[in-house]
This record gives sequence, structure tokens and C-alpha cells, in this order.
Amino acid sequence: MFCISASAATARLCDGSERTVELAELSKLPIAQVEELRLADPPPADRWRLGYLVQTTAGDSLRTERLRLRNDRLLVETPLAGLTELPLHAAALIWLTPPATIPDATRREIERTATGTLRQDTVFVRKEGEWVKVEGILQSLDENRVVFRWQETEREIPLTLAAAIALAGSRPPAAPRETLAAVHGRDGSCLVGAVRSWTAESITLDSPALGAVTMPLDGVAVLDAIWGRSVFVSDLEPATVNEAGYYGTKFPWRRNASVSGGPLMLRGHVFERGLGVHSRSSLTYRLDKKFSLLTGMIGLNDGASALGHAEFVVRGDGKEVFRTAMAAGEAPKPLRVNVSGMEKLELLVDFGRNEDTGDHADWAELRLVK
Repeated sequence: MFCISASAATARLCDGSERTVELAELSKLPIAQVEELRLADPPPADRWRLGYLVQTTAGDSLRTERLRLRNDRLLVETPLAGLTELPLHAAALIWLTPPATIPDATRREIERTATGTLRQDTVFVRKEGEWVKVEGILQSLDENRVVFRWQETEREIPLTLAAAIALAGSRPPAAPRETLAAVHGRDGSCLVGAVRSWTAESITLDSPALGAVTMPLDGVAVLDAIWGRSVFVSDLEPATVNEAGYYGTKFPWRRNASVSGGPLMLRGHVFERGLGVHSRSSLTYRLDKKFSLLTGMIGLNDGASALGHAEFVVRGDGKEVFRTAMAAGEAPKPLRVNVSGMEKLELLVDFGRNEDTGDHADWAELRLVK
């Protein structure tokens, strides 16, 4: 499933089927029939070490080594979109230091600040070995420094001492999120917009933040057409959790990691989002009839024992709607379950052969679609 040639893409269609599409024939594939178009695997988020990351109110993530503020516009250059001008009011958060290198507590504080209601811009600065936040007004920005006004004084901050800038006055796009798709680049960038067209050479989006953007196909990894209509299950809080190993030992579930704390890896492919559990594990979620589809990939983590064997079960309102057995080393299986009308969803991983030995189970890229 993950071996994609340079001349073809894998398309997952709205009816749940998959097909290989030659790029020369891509323009003949109706956009409305596609849920996902995969040309390559995007790099994991924690691989980013160089440059800067600009996140917008529309959901874009632009990784760049060129960053400059000019007349209330950010000049950002990415391999995916080229040199673009982003209105400052569309920018929500500018990471000047890779998030993976920032202590977890500070990173969470930066994210909370960016999603809150800000009266002033906020810059996070290293002072005496700690990150502190300072409120003021962003004056200028380039690859060397931030000029920030606070306490009635303009102060120059070297970028080496700044972690991130959360921007006040950011406005979300007028376009309904449900109409938008996301294009993930091979550089790790992500652009959000309504798909206007695609050809053997490029994909064009109408972006709420950037306007019309044409991206070369050789820079695209994945086009996610259900981005605006879906939520990752790992972003939700389970209503109930029941966990017990074969001999009564508990192995707590994890978000976006295997139960051992390593990556969600199935047959060599690393998934950025999902749930890592160990048999026997039952997680339930309140759906309140808001969703129509559960989709993702399932399997036993590559780090598990070769004796691993477990049952993956999905129940809706107490009724079993999906079951399959998985063994260690087996290729991951796609999961696609109709959840229309469900009030409660249960994700169960039960014992298979060999009790619970090596049952490090992954619900990878698990999403609920409206």
C-alpha cells in the first residue's frame, strides 16, 4: 500500500475502494470522488530541525527557511508553494525554534496562548535558561532578529533567543472548514483550501489564507480531501477506559505513540497520529450521532514480540460492527466502519493466541468523518 511510483498515485475513493492512478491520467479522475490521493509519505512532524514554521488560522503549516515581515505581510518561501505573501492577520503562530526541541510544558503553553484571545502579540524568549513570554507588538521580523515593542520601548531579539510568536488579531477564514482539503508536502508543509483542479504536473487550491496556489506535483505527498470533515480520534478524550493484561497488569494507552512510547510503526511505515494500546484494552467515545464514518489503519506495532496476536473489535452502541484478528509482522489492514447514528463508539483490542504477549496494538491515523 505504501510503495508509490514516481509516475502513479494511490487514490482512496468515497466508496472505500482504492485504485492506482497514472499521473498522466490524473486530470480524468473526478475530484468529488476522492477522499485521499497519496503520492508519497510525508515526513514525521518531529523530523523538522531547520528553519521556521508558520501556522495559519485556516490550518496551514508552512515550513520555511526564508521569513520576513513587510507591510503587514509575511513573506514565506516553501518547496510546496514557492514564495508567497501571507497577510499577517491570517497568521496565528510563528515557530522560530522547532517545537520538538522545546520542553513539553513550554510548547503546550505556546499552543494554549496561540489559541486563546490575545490583546497583544506574545513572544516567547529565552532568559537565564528558561522560556518566558512577553506581551507587546511585533514591529519587524527577518531571519536574524525580531523587533518587538513592549513597555513603550522597541527591543531587538536575536532569533536564537526566541521560541515562537503568537499573533493577536488573527482572523479565521470565511470559508467553511467543511469545504476545505489539505495538501501535505514532502517537505512537511501543509496547505489548506478548496481543490480547484489537478493535472499530471500540479494541484491548484483556493486557499483562504493565500488565495489561489498552484503546487508542483513532485512536491506533494498527500492530498486529504476529508480534512475539513474529520477529526482525529487521538484528539478526543475517551468517555471510559478499561485496561487489563492477561494476568491483570495494566498497560496505559497512549496518544500518537505506541503503548511502549515509540512511534506508531506498522511494517516500517510510521504514522504520526493514532492510538497505541495493549490487550485487553477498551476505549469508548461519545459520538452523539455527529459522524458517519470511522477510518484508519490497524495492526501490531513493529516493536512488538513476534508472538503478538490480537483481536481488533469495533462496537457501536453495544453492537459489534467490525472484528478482525491481527498477528505480529502482518501487513496493516485498512479500517472503514459506518458509524452513522451512533451515540457511543467502543474500540476494543482483545486477547488472541499467546495470551497478551507482544500485543502492542496500533489504531493508526484513526479518524471520525462527518
